[in-house]
Amino acid sequence: MGRNLRSTNLLSNLPQLQNLIKRDPRSYEEEFNQQLHHFEASLAIFELKPDEEAKEFGEIINFLSQVARCYPQKSARFPGQLIDLLQKHYPVLNAELRKSIVQALILLRNRGVISNVTVMPLFFTLFRCRDKKLRSMLYSHIVNDVKVANKGKHRDHKLNKSLQSFMYTMVTAADAQDKHGEGAMAAKKSLDVCIELYRKNVWTDAKAVNVIVQACFSPINKIMLTAVQFFLNPLKKSNEGDEDDEDEPSTNGESAGQTKKNRVNFMMIQHQSNINRKTKYRTRVLDKATRIRKREQAKRDGQLPDEEDEDGIVNGGKKKKGSSGPAVNFDALSLVHDPQSFAEKLFARVHRSATATKRGGSTTDRFEVRLLLLKLISRLIGHHQLQVLAFYPFLQRYLQPHQVDVTQILALLANASHAFTPPDVLQPLIRAVADNFVSDHCAPEVMCAGLNTVRAIAARQPLAVDPDLLNDLVMYRKHKDKGVMMAARSLLVLYRQINPEMLHRRDRGREATMGLISGAPGSTPLGFGEVRAAEGVEGAELLDLPSEDESMDELEYASALGSDLEASEVELEESDDEVDETSDEDEGEDDALELVSDGSAMSEDEGDGSGASEDEDAEPIVNDEGAEPVVKKRVDMMRFLTSEDFARIEKLKRRQRQEGAGRQPKKSKTDDGYSDYSDAEAGSDDEQTGEVDDWAILGDYHSRRRRRKATYEERMDSIRAGREGREKFSSSKAKREKEGRSLSNREKRKTKDFRMISHKRSVVTKGKRKLSQKRRELRQHITKQKKKGF
Repeated sequence: MGRNLRSTNLLSNLPQLQNLIKRDPRSYEEEFNQQLHHFEASLAIFELKPDEEAKEFGEIINFLSQVARCYPQKSARFPGQLIDLLQKHYPVLNAELRKSIVQALILLRNRGVISNVTVMPLFFTLFRCRDKKLRSMLYSHIVNDVKVANKGKHRDHKLNKSLQSFMYTMVTAADAQDKHGEGAMAAKKSLDVCIELYRKNVWTDAKAVNVIVQACFSPINKIMLTAVQFFLNPLKKSNEGDEDDEDEPSTNGESAGQTKKNRVNFMMIQHQSNINRKTKYRTRVLDKATRIRKREQAKRDGQLPDEEDEDGIVNGGKKKKGSSGPAVNFDALSLVHDPQSFAEKLFARVHRSATATKRGGSTTDRFEVRLLLLKLISRLIGHHQLQVLAFYPFLQRYLQPHQVDVTQILALLANASHAFTPPDVLQPLIRAVADNFVSDHCAPEVMCAGLNTVRAIAARQPLAVDPDLLNDLVMYRKHKDKGVMMAARSLLVLYRQINPEMLHRRDRGREATMGLISGAPGSTPLGFGEVRAAEGVEGAELLDLPSEDESMDELEYASALGSDLEASEVELEESDDEVDETSDEDEGEDDALELVSDGSAMSEDEGDGSGASEDEDAEPIVNDEGAEPVVKKRVDMMRFLTSEDFARIEKLKRRQRQEGAGRQPKKSKTDDGYSDYSDAEAGSDDEQTGEVDDWAILGDYHSRRRRRKATYEERMDSIRAGREGREKFSSSKAKREKEGRSLSNREKRKTKDFRMISHKRSVVTKGKRKLSQKRRELRQHITKQKKKGF
């Protein structure tokens, strides 16, 4: 009697029975069979009316999912029954019951009862449910499950291929084109999964990227913007809970809301600290709020990078402790199958949206949406060197100083320029930028943006700038505004390096002029579409130079560096004198022609004694017998270069640039302490290799980006460095402390309190002077002041 009662209680108390079965499965096999039969009977009844709540049915499913692995043979049909139930009735199921079934399947998948290939298509189908919590749970499980399946060097290609094909079908499906349909929700979450797996370095292949490419053509702005923002910033973490937001570009919406909230909290904490009693706790709270506010302000100013997730870089460059080594992250734009048609389709949408009207019945995108599409098109054109000739005239309508986000438009214009862009297509745009931005009636910020845009385009396509326009823009190097002056000088030095023939003779500089006369390799500018073939490894001749740890005289080091580090730049202030400069260049030409005819090496610095040293590695070696000169072979022609050699080449290149920036003429140094050569070289390197942003268009002087405040140690180091060699300008106190002496009694008396010296004889006598004596001393003082010490 007692045994039967206990078994009856176990059947009604499922948590206790679950605990007992996990401890001893064999002893409670009969109870499990009873519960399994009860589930099958309840399932048959439930399918007759699947929209019921059926709370007891959900408890049985939860119980069987917990103990199914204890009886693998008897519970073999159980996962399939749950999958069939969800596939048939998932739209009408109760939300709690549907969540319980999904949790049971996730538990069975985590314990290895069912395979991920079986259950993953069902989970993607459940993205169609109008249940935000369910979609969020499925999203987290899918991302983690696929990540675990592709952990380490192992890749589950079968799973990846099937899921990517399924995602492609969901994104391009017909019901995914309806904004209010269920297919749009499923396509959006599938796209989020694909982007998150790329960000976690799980799916970095071309097939996953081209699934996202198809999402860029979606008529739904939410899906399209998510895909476009991925290509603009592949490593930026996407927002998971944004599917119920409005159809707007979510570039800065969340951060703006957080900033406003933090600003309100900071103001409230600051007000409370002012009116309440000061305590240590309130001081700590105020300090913490101040640090958070400064950090967010630094992020807005561009001083701090965005923090990455646990798989990336955390806290400004520090890797997470448990993370693996740096994984290879391929550029997403490089994996696009057909970038030409991709860019043309995107531009067709932008053009159609810009010219459409709501009266005609066609849809028009907001300007922010079109701007994001234009950014992606420009990045595709610059990365793949595409030919979308209609893109450039389309941008000309936006080249006005009063245009919204005009700096971003100028930046994407520069990014869309490359060496194979026809110069006649870019010339009208450069002329429009010069007419609208670079004029005396414009503000200095506008002029600086225009000059920097012209320089950014010229760094990629030098033939796009007309010589007359170039010489007119170079004349702004004497502008009173510092930012305009720096931008014009950087443009001048850029053309001294890439095409000095377009400049006037007085503006070319001594180094460029001597290079044109001597016909040095690389001095002749390339034509449109022309490519200079490489004769060897670039920078291999630098391997003959000594490293920093090797001892060498400055004279020998300057000789080994060659013409790049000679003091050969013309001073910009002195180059404006046409008569003097022309005479100097004529003399330089005559001397250079004599040197070339004699067959000897040509020195670029005529007034410096170090210019007499020659580069022996580049000069031919003449035998004593009078035989023909033997040219010394390059290092890369005699042996294979190792990875250490390439690392040393890069190190010597950086050293050469630093030396070139350090040895500059005295008058060519601008007021902010930067040389013209270093500014232009750095700008041209960045523009030729990287992307141009709106900060680069505005320039360092006029941009709102502020430098990080130096710490106390950095400020003291700078002060001590500035004091070296300036002992004669130091204060008397510093001199006295250096000599180890103190103040005299007369000097100390000046800082004493009056009550300490009121009884002194000199003070008492001074107060008892006669009126005539005071008048006489006053006249003597006035006479002395008139003579000013003489």
